[in-house]
Amino acid sequence: MQPETEFPPPAPDSRIESKPDAKAEQILVAAREIFLEIGYAATSMDLVAQRARVSKTTLYTRFPSKEELYTAVIGAECDRRGMRFQPDAFDGLPLREVLIQVGGRFVELIWSDAAIRVYRSVLGESLRMPEVARLYFQAGPEKGIATFTALFERLNQRGLIRTPDPAFAAMQFLSAMQGGPHCALVVGLCPEPGAEERAAFVAKAVDLFIQGVAPA
Repeated sequence: MQPETEFPPPAPDSRIESKPDAKAEQILVAAREIFLEIGYAATSMDLVAQRARVSKTTLYTRFPSKEELYTAVIGAECDRRGMRFQPDAFDGLPLREVLIQVGGRFVELIWSDAAIRVYRSVLGESLRMPEVARLYFQAGPEKGIATFTALFERLNQRGLIRTPDPAFAAMQFLSAMQGGPHCALVVGLCPEPGAEERAAFVAKAVDLFIQGVAPA
């Protein structure tokens, strides 16, 4: 497991989201296990209530539908990996350090066993249930892109980068972070890399992104 201090998340920010109550956390843990085990389509609210050991009233009070529960599970995983941050959370840090921190968190998320399993599940179910892909994209990638776009706009304002299109720059940065062994991980051809390999990959990708490949 990667040490939590390697890519530390920013301090909690009350402007982002309030922490779920204890029962909601209990439900999210149970739902995460089930979604990972059998996928979205086969998961039922009854099964989640049983696994979480809560009444259906308690479950539906906090998550009125399976759709909302699924997106909440994905959102909670992104939160846990430090992927929900305000654009000014890194003010005062040099560009390379900012990109290494946020890039490291993103790689830690998308290379994780849970993220890989969810991604495979979505790919497998989306042809029969396009709704699964929409829910996944809205809860994970779409919000992630918005968060990184806001960060790159902030970096542009601080003069740390110069680009007429911060949204495009953010997308290119995320694409760079999706390189390396990610494809092999998705198709099960390699084990999850360790902390040292992740850190080395992120540093190299960040340096290439900052410097580009054109001669000076």
